[in-house]
Amino acid sequence: MADSLYQVMQDALREMLGNLHTATVARVVQVNETTVDVQPVINRVIDGESVQLPVFVEVPPVTLQGGGSYLAMPIAEGDYCLLVFTERCFDRWYQGKDEQPPAEMRMHDYSDGFAIVGVNPLQAAITLPQILTIQGDSEQFGNFRLDGDLVVTGKITVDGDVSSGGSIDASGNIEATGEVKGADCKTVTGVSLNTHVHPTAAPGPPSPPTPPGG
Repeated sequence: MADSLYQVMQDALREMLGNLHTATVARVVQVNETTVDVQPVINRVIDGESVQLPVFVEVPPVTLQGGGSYLAMPIAEGDYCLLVFTERCFDRWYQGKDEQPPAEMRMHDYSDGFAIVGVNPLQAAITLPQILTIQGDSEQFGNFRLDGDLVVTGKITVDGDVSSGGSIDASGNIEATGEVKGADCKTVTGVSLNTHVHPTAAPGPPSPPTPPGG
């Protein structure tokens, strides 16, 4: 009798834990405007059978955000993510209603997940860098401040003005479709390189700018 009760309790506990969802790994199969559809990649085992889970649709992704600033990654199909399931139904909060009871009494349910995109299997693991590393194209909206050196291997394209309180060194060409101004021919402060000329000692028209060393 005791063994039978123990087995019943074990079975009940196993059933409860099997439906207590905390987190799982999934793959992005569709990117929507503000959500992603994901396919869990770890099957469940039910009655000894491996069962693939269905696609979870309209899952909100987690974004690094603070105040009006945020860092949004260009999520792509095939990216892996960690699905984290909340303790209670978050439907009312998601619709903009705080301090409300949950719309449904489900707990740790597959319906209440957030996607943290950026997990990888071993063969695609990213080597941990020593400094902040950005790979791929990026856009900056708003001010960008850097205290220190900025080293770029490649081409910098700027659509607008460039201001610097320090030195700018370039081992390649610097091209400008607007004016570059400086003080004199050496420091180019306040002088337009498009129109300035060099005076000559002999009478006659001024000579054009001479190349470096001239």
